[in-house]
Amino acid sequence: MNINDLSQLRPCTSCQMCGAVCPVAAITIQLNENGFYRPVVDDRKCIDCGLCVKSCYKFDDEIKITSDLGTKEIYAAWAKDNKTVESTTSGGIADLLARELIAQGYKCIGVIYDSEKNCAVGSVATSYDDTLQFRGSKYIQSLSVDAFKTLVKEHKNEKYAVFGLPCQIYAINQFLTLRKSRGKHILIDLYCHGCPSLNLWNKYVEKLLTKVNSKKVISANFRSKIRGWGNFYVVVVVVVEGVKYPIEVISKRINDPFYTLFFSDLVLNDSCYDCSLRSTLEYTDIRLGDFWGKSYVTNHKGVSGVTVCSPAGKELFESISMNIDSEPQTFDNFLPYQSYGKSYQYNTALRERLLRDLSNPTITLDTTVATYLSSLPLSSKIKKTLKNLVCLLPNGIIASVKSLFYSIKK
Repeated sequence: MNINDLSQLRPCTSCQMCGAVCPVAAITIQLNENGFYRPVVDDRKCIDCGLCVKSCYKFDDEIKITSDLGTKEIYAAWAKDNKTVESTTSGGIADLLARELIAQGYKCIGVIYDSEKNCAVGSVATSYDDTLQFRGSKYIQSLSVDAFKTLVKEHKNEKYAVFGLPCQIYAINQFLTLRKSRGKHILIDLYCHGCPSLNLWNKYVEKLLTKVNSKKVISANFRSKIRGWGNFYVVVVVVVEGVKYPIEVISKRINDPFYTLFFSDLVLNDSCYDCSLRSTLEYTDIRLGDFWGKSYVTNHKGVSGVTVCSPAGKELFESISMNIDSEPQTFDNFLPYQSYGKSYQYNTALRERLLRDLSNPTITLDTTVATYLSSLPLSSKIKKTLKNLVCLLPNGIIASVKSLFYSIKK
């Protein structure tokens, strides 16, 4: 039995742990035509050991769901060092955790942006300087199988801390538990909305490079704070021929094509629509996210939501207490503004068309966005127009509008 067995209960999450645990290298990870990573099994090599299945969400009929949030702790937190907050996506807590873990002798696995391949890649860090590339959200799937192979090879002799998505952390937890070494490692995941097709990002980069007459991206920041925390701006640094220094290209304030399609929820991975793993806290030590909602709506620097899920997570979070400001919070103030516990409904035919268009090199990104926008009902078009108008206002006024919205919604 291997990862292709027809008894699967759910779609593939693209976690890639199957490719990491295979003892005979029978599984490779490849990008499919819709822009999602998928395992490909070489049946000539496969020995039917079943290790891939034992780590796989697709086959688990006993997913542990968090039934009592009272067993977990939730905090709002941010780094005392303003530079750390400014250079990270939310409150800088992941950065401080990585620094502490390196100091404690852990190797850290996180995600960096590979400018040569224009994609996110899993990477192993052995120094704090190495972890600096983990900073910033990457709203695309990461190619992490090689980093996970290193973990599989060294898990008995080295301490690892892994920063990843709930699906990745689940699979790693399953492997480490099977190998009876879970207790020596730290797992940290994220409040996850879902992962869009990599074809979307590829077309976005292509459009951007064409616009500025460039052939190379140096770095990409998917959630820049250039206009304050809480705003979604992509900032890409590119090399332009004839220009001495690299230049920054900042996404549009409204109607950015990447975020328009990402938040449409129509181009996400198949497993993201009804994912149980983003709605349980049973496989991780700490879960991190932005503390959205009314509590910190006037904060434009960044606040992290930190959920402590295990004794090991509690000990780790307490170890950085001298370097942070934090406030105990309630899940009622936090979870309603996350994707936790939610499923997404979507138009199957429209999703298939958008994914098909994104995979077609002759169809532009603008055309695909126009197809999506034209499908919206009048009420959604009005809502989107009003939201765009709010986004054009100064941050202080935006905060007031959000506060009013949260009050009405509550």
